[in-house]
Amino acid sequence: MAQVVNKRKLTAGDLQVIGQLLVEILGGEVSGETRQGIGELGDAREIPPPYGQLVEYTQGYVLDNKALARDLQDQLRVICMMLLEKQI
Repeated sequence: MAQVVNKRKLTAGDLQVIGQLLVEILGGEVSGETRQGIGELGDAREIPPPYGQLVEYTQGYVLDNKALARDLQDQLRVICMMLLEKQI
C-alpha cells in the first residue's frame, strides 16, 4: 500500500528559498546556499505542486551547480507545459 503524504502550506521562508531557486535556475547556476536552503525544506513530497518537483530534483542531485541548473531548466519547461495543459 502506498504511503499518503499530506501537502503542507508553504511559509514565507519556504517561498523565499523556492523563489531564489527559480531565479538561479534561470540564471544558469544554483548556489550552494540555495541548495542548502532547499535541503532544509524537508520531505519534498510534502511540498505542493509544482514546487515539490523542483525541490525533489534539487535535493536528489549530486553533481555540479551549473549542470543542476540546466537539468532544472528542462524540469521547469515540462512543468510549464503541464500547467498550460492544466495537468497539474
